[in-house]
Amino acid sequence: MKVKQRKKRKGGTPPSSAETKPPEPWLQEARRKGWLDFLGAYDQQVTMLRSTTSQTSALHLAVAGAPTSSFGLYAGDDLITGWPVFHDPIEGYRSKVIGSPNCVSIGDVGYGKSSFSKTWVTMRNLMLGRRVVIVDKKMQSAGDEDSEHEGEYASLARALGVEPIRFTGEEGGLRINPLDPVITGSDRLTANHTDLLKAILEEVIGEVLSADERKALRVARDAAVTRARERDAVATIHDVTRYLLEPDEEIVEAQLGRYGVDDYATWGRRVGFALEECIEGELAGLIDGETSEEIRVHAGLTVFDISALPDSGPAVPVVMAIINTWLRATLLRQKSAVPTFFVIEEGWHLVDGSFAKVSQQNTKKSRGLALSTVTNYQHLSDVPANSPAIATIKEAGTIAMFRQARREDAEACQRLFGMPPSSIDLLMNLEQGCCLLKIGNKPAVLMRASRSSIEAQLADTDGALLSQARVGLQGDDFTAGEQDDAEDLALAGAGRDVA
Repeated sequence: MKVKQRKKRKGGTPPSSAETKPPEPWLQEARRKGWLDFLGAYDQQVTMLRSTTSQTSALHLAVAGAPTSSFGLYAGDDLITGWPVFHDPIEGYRSKVIGSPNCVSIGDVGYGKSSFSKTWVTMRNLMLGRRVVIVDKKMQSAGDEDSEHEGEYASLARALGVEPIRFTGEEGGLRINPLDPVITGSDRLTANHTDLLKAILEEVIGEVLSADERKALRVARDAAVTRARERDAVATIHDVTRYLLEPDEEIVEAQLGRYGVDDYATWGRRVGFALEECIEGELAGLIDGETSEEIRVHAGLTVFDISALPDSGPAVPVVMAIINTWLRATLLRQKSAVPTFFVIEEGWHLVDGSFAKVSQQNTKKSRGLALSTVTNYQHLSDVPANSPAIATIKEAGTIAMFRQARREDAEACQRLFGMPPSSIDLLMNLEQGCCLLKIGNKPAVLMRASRSSIEAQLADTDGALLSQARVGLQGDDFTAGEQDDAEDLALAGAGRDVA
């Protein structure tokens, strides 16, 4: 059988079946016609070039990575990349992103430091069912309202249904007992009664107690607690004062050494007189009785308002150190570790003195308790180089640096936190609400703190400065909101009736 030979192409091999097969419809449509090309019916045809993936990768534009992971609380937006910034000190410590759950905020007045604490630290953690305890020293005027001046967190607390615990140091006010067993808890893990009493006395006297005075103080404290327990009561600082000046013979005889009541009375005379004078003067109505029933730290939000206490003297650091110790004792007793944030506004009260040492001692022992201490400072240059506060700031895992207008303050931040020299000018010119957020050993993120309209309203601290209240020339008060017109204000100030 003969096979019909295919006709060979001129000068080559015979055509294949693929060449003789008509093109697919889509290919027919894709073929361009010359006369239509001439009339401009098609887009300009670009000659394709052959390349490799390693070569063409250089054509892709660079995409900046997110500054943080997506785990944590929303803090703000990265001003360079536009990425959202998420961070949570508790989770960051658990995942070993940071070595300490403690936070520090630094910045000039009015540039967003307190608002950041109120939103990112307070409100957003409360929504997660965490505990927040605040020591509020900043005085905030009532603004237009005719009410008492109080701390700046008072309105936020009431908006959330919580009444602030306000210390005034006046007769009939709230008291906190440094000898309350609820406050100190375990002597092994928190500052004990003697530590607090020694801190109080050293703050009052202004110098370190001698060995004899410390011994007299310990014996007086033991006598006060023992006698109070016998009458089914809680010892107070009045009891310690009494046994410093009039030592208990039975307790003294149980001590080592051949020293009698007269010896202990001599050792304790100076500290006894100082303590007596203090609780009758600067600390009267504050620590000179049993702890008020209203004071508790078990709720989700607790605000200690100490804005009415004097800036000078031992009152503020005494209360801060007691609350600090009390909170840690509370966390030690809880069965399940509830993440807790301890916010200290105006941290300069803890930069020096014996109470700074107590706070540092408690802070170091707080790891493992799911506790994050958040301290706000204005300027690092105000903190002495040998202060325990410097060590606490260095150990913080999260640092939020807001504007530092003075060069020495910006330079102090740059040196202490190991940032590049270019950060000095950046810190000095940060806008309101912007900060350098340093998380652990990572480079600082230039961030604008973000807050919702509700958070902005609750975190407002400008009630006094933006108040519309006015006073007449003759001393008659009225509210400017009722006379918005400038002419009405002038007439009202002159004592005339306004329709």
